[in-house]
Amino acid sequence: MGKLVLGSGGIFFENESDPILDHIFSLLGDKPRKSLIFLPTAGRDTHEDEEPVRDYGLRHGFERVRSLYLSEPGLSYEEMRSEILGADVIYAGGGNLKFLLDTWRERGADTLLKQAYENGAVIAGQSSGAMCWCRTGYDNCGPDGSFIFLPGLDLVPYVLCPHFEDWPSFLTDVKTQPLDGLGVDNDIVISIVDGEYTVVDSGRNPAHTAYCLPKANGWQPVDLQKNHVPLTF
Repeated sequence: MGKLVLGSGGIFFENESDPILDHIFSLLGDKPRKSLIFLPTAGRDTHEDEEPVRDYGLRHGFERVRSLYLSEPGLSYEEMRSEILGADVIYAGGGNLKFLLDTWRERGADTLLKQAYENGAVIAGQSSGAMCWCRTGYDNCGPDGSFIFLPGLDLVPYVLCPHFEDWPSFLTDVKTQPLDGLGVDNDIVISIVDGEYTVVDSGRNPAHTAYCLPKANGWQPVDLQKNHVPLTF
């Protein structure tokens, strides 16, 4: 089993330190921090986060930090493969889930990212960069900003809604799906290590948490910080 961290908003590379990023990096244990890869695909490969991500990673002990712009044609498949399979931590940013998934599948990055996960890399992301790892994601990237469900990379067999506190329509829309749901508030992540999960709280918003919405219980939300619910990974 691998190491996967599913987050919502409120994760800051700009700060001197961030509790959620510190947790993600801690999953390497004693392994040298050689390579951190940032994937800004969901943000349509804007370069605005490149410098803060690089600076944060270098400050926190990584020998090499690189942003990979997978939608840009100048990146060869061989270079992409080398970077992804050589990474210790891979972090996907937020934005448009459909653009992310279409780009990854067109370039063959989806297969490489699954291989990196199976090889032991720590895989993480926020918002669309978290939904992409699940069987299904729920994002407002449909026509005129409508919410739609999209098939992800299926590392975990759930339908994920980030920004759960801000997207109440998920409580109704999830009932059209054949899956249990997961809801993650901002400033919260679900950390999955070798098939066991932990809810990691940034401490920035005491009211926020993460939820399981079991189909067998009519998708009623269960607070995962207050109740240990057996999840399947």
